Amino acid sequence: MAHNDTEIEIKIPLGEKDFLRVKERIQKEARFVKKSSQSDEYFNAPHRDFLAPKFPFEWLSIRKRGDKAILNYKHWHPENAEIHTHCDELETEISEPEKLEKIFSALGFKKLVTVEKERETYNYNDEFEIGLDKVKDLGYFIEIETIKDFGSVEKARKKLFEFAAKIGIDASKPDERGYPFSLMKKGGLLK
Repeated sequence: MAHNDTEIEIKIPLGEKDFLRVKERIQKEARFVKKSSQSDEYFNAPHRDFLAPKFPFEWLSIRKRGDKAILNYKHWHPENAEIHTHCDELETEISEPEKLEKIFSALGFKKLVTVEKERETYNYNDEFEIGLDKVKDLGYFIEIETIKDFGSVEKARKKLFEFAAKIGIDASKPDERGYPFSLMKKGGLLK
């Protein structure tokens, strides 16, 4: 959930034991929102290769959330940097995702990878949205995203890392690339 079309989050890989420990704590301290199965299909554009930069900073996906489908575009900042601090996130609901996929194909867009995950979503004091994710072929993650405006990207990122420490998570090695990058790297599509 982007605040003013800007998404500020951290994503941290966890072992199963740590995931279950963190989940237990989150269940006590945050408000449960929902449980969902999510599928995100990522595409590459024919006019601009999203994978050309060493550190890709653009993603285009069709997200499926139950009976709802969403077209999502993310542009990460700073561009071409190893560590992205935030992204512009634009999305709109689509009524016929299969037709949009056919349009993409006709225009030369190529499907890259599909990210499938089971997510439990929690709200912490209307400041953070917490996603506890089990991602197919990648494992367990916690994603913490700001839903409160902290005034700047820097202040928001500081609050994210402080919150992670507060709930007992070592956030020193966050996943800076995201699920699609990790799956493509694992599948040999990226170096």
